[in-house]
Amino acid sequence: MLILAVYSCSLLFASVYSASAFEDGTYTTPDNWQQQVTPGQFRQSVTGIGLTKDSKLYLSLTTRYRLKSDDYADDQDLYQYLRVSTDAVKLGQGTVRFSAFGRFADDIDGYSDKSWPDKYFYSQRDGLDTELEANDYAPRLYHGYIRLDGVVGRSVVNLGRFYLNHLNTFQLDGADATFSVTDIVSVYAFGGMPVSYYYDLDSKDHIYGGGVSLNYRDSTKVGAEYAYLDVQDINDDYTKLSVVQSIPHGTVVLGYSHLNDAGTFNANADFEIVKTGTLVSIGYEGMYDNVDSDKTYVVNPLTYSLLPQSKYSKYSAAAYQPFLKHFIAGVNYEGRSVQGDENFDNRNYNRYGAKFDINGLPSDNTYISFTVDRWDIGSTPDSRSSSKAEYGVQISQKITDKVDVWLGSSFNRYEYDYSTDKRKDSVRSYYIGGSYQPAEVFSVMADLSREDTDFYDDTDSDLGTSYRGEIWVNLVF
Repeated sequence: MLILAVYSCSLLFASVYSASAFEDGTYTTPDNWQQQVTPGQFRQSVTGIGLTKDSKLYLSLTTRYRLKSDDYADDQDLYQYLRVSTDAVKLGQGTVRFSAFGRFADDIDGYSDKSWPDKYFYSQRDGLDTELEANDYAPRLYHGYIRLDGVVGRSVVNLGRFYLNHLNTFQLDGADATFSVTDIVSVYAFGGMPVSYYYDLDSKDHIYGGGVSLNYRDSTKVGAEYAYLDVQDINDDYTKLSVVQSIPHGTVVLGYSHLNDAGTFNANADFEIVKTGTLVSIGYEGMYDNVDSDKTYVVNPLTYSLLPQSKYSKYSAAAYQPFLKHFIAGVNYEGRSVQGDENFDNRNYNRYGAKFDINGLPSDNTYISFTVDRWDIGSTPDSRSSSKAEYGVQISQKITDKVDVWLGSSFNRYEYDYSTDKRKDSVRSYYIGGSYQPAEVFSVMADLSREDTDFYDDTDSDLGTSYRGEIWVNLVF
């Protein structure tokens, strides 16, 4: 689905008047303005089942049904998610707790009995079909670990499958230990096998490293981390430095990453102009060495691809202004300047955006958002310059404390060179949905979207319209 991306955070509308309305360097939309970004939501238990006198066991069972449909075929998938966690249980001088989250999935109707031969493209084939070919019910364990807090001195230890919670976000099967040297300084070390759901790992594949962090009065945070990665016979040295400094009405973040021979520096500042209530964000990122494709980690932490990367500088700026209680207007800009050879994946571009939000009109708990996003991309030796503009509108209405509804539409038009002809293609997306939570232990959500495009007209216009429906049911104990 090509659906307009709008960010979410847990701030009320009033908080847009403070710098805390920034998340990841941009203005974010509060949760009570609910929109469809990725349909569905996992509910977590807050009541629990008695485990011991001082601890409870929490269970969440989520069933997800997905239907994809076009003029050629329907595809129905069923996912089952289970989340388990416990309160901290006393162990020696500290505590221990457990947490796990996994899933099973199946393709209800499959695709082998379709009416066309296997040599033809099956429009509903997806990643789940590929998983099911290798493993029945496509099992995944997202995390499953025990956490020992204070059992050994002033330490916190995670054992099992988990996501590192330091400067990096590697997912490991292994161990992670943090030791508080003082109230301000702590050190940590980690090691284990990386986790992948898409390719086979050898037992010799591993990641290990460590770091140090300083937290002074919650206003100055400094961190340094080193990781050695040996995955798929590719060896990498990865170092990362970070400084987060609170300033009046805002925050400044400085970072440096070094992967083998390539270094990247970034600087960001988010702050509020108190007199006007304006939220401002500025940023810079620069990579000062070329990255060769035969020297990069399987999932390169510095780039989004495995292709070579030339030196570049990237700039960004955004401003958002609330006014007349119900309105917020904003503009943003991002530009990249490549200092070496460009390729399809690493190019010069300028991106411009604008946003206009209405909250509380025409009735309470109504949210309406209008957006426009335009890309101007420079030419490369193997491609011509191109531009793309996107327009969107979204509407959300909270009916009661238990009922939310949403609907919206986004429009994308882009122009590119196809053989010797210049072509324009467009995509229009529509969606509507709602959620209902009649009790603390039960909730249900339904969502339906439609996509219309002329992209496939030269191949088969019947592929131009597609539908997607999802139902999520949550039981929590």
